[in-house]
Amino acid sequence: MELIDHAKPVVEDKEIPADVSSHDLAQQVLRRVFAVRKTFIDVSFKQSELSDCYFRNCRFIRCDFTGCCIRRCNFRGSQYEDCKFQYSTWEHTQLDDEFLERCLPSEENLARDLVRSLRVNFGHIGNYTAVNKAASIEVKLTGRHLFNAAYSKQSYYRSKYKGWDRVLHAARHAQWKALDLVWGNGESIFRVLLTGATTVVLWATILVWTNQQSTWPQSLASVVYAFWGVKSNPPLPDYQLILLTVVRFVLFGLFMAILVKRLARR
Repeated sequence: MELIDHAKPVVEDKEIPADVSSHDLAQQVLRRVFAVRKTFIDVSFKQSELSDCYFRNCRFIRCDFTGCCIRRCNFRGSQYEDCKFQYSTWEHTQLDDEFLERCLPSEENLARDLVRSLRVNFGHIGNYTAVNKAASIEVKLTGRHLFNAAYSKQSYYRSKYKGWDRVLHAARHAQWKALDLVWGNGESIFRVLLTGATTVVLWATILVWTNQQSTWPQSLASVVYAFWGVKSNPPLPDYQLILLTVVRFVLFGLFMAILVKRLARR
């Protein structure tokens, strides 16, 4: 097997004293490069490696970070306009969590991969608010990708996902949607509470429909009492008590799983 040398030029221990425009830094290694309150316009960092660099309060306009590997850098207060971050990876880098809202690629699968990298990065620097935000965004992007893979008419998806592969993604999307409705795919305590309230209301409604002698408020009160394991008057049948108990335990387990996961991130 023949191998070709692919050594990257190394730029280290440098300060950028002025704004930079239309400069090519692609496939280079930047170490301990320093810039504060500078503007970078049409600068390519494509497939470069940035290590221990300091770009605080800088402004990046139409810059290309595609495939860039960024480690132990500081981008606090920096702004990004029309920049590309596809396939970039981030490690132990100081970064504002607004990046998650403004700089993700339009392709949901690439955006999901970037969010995963950023979620780990935010965990490294102790920004757990951003970790939770990234996890929520990742769940939404996963659902969007599964939906497009199964149902989108775009040429990209129809050429890549065909036949049984498309059916498989449709099944995965259905599973994702069901879990999202029940507990937000592990990211929403509110969804768990809403699922519990919806279950109680629907149960009471069905109870009124099957038992014309009870009013809706009476049925609702009986179901609420039974849901929390309190004797109701009139009492519900034993099989309904068992089912409500199972539902209560399942929802409580989901609630605790979300709570423990969020606390574990801290």
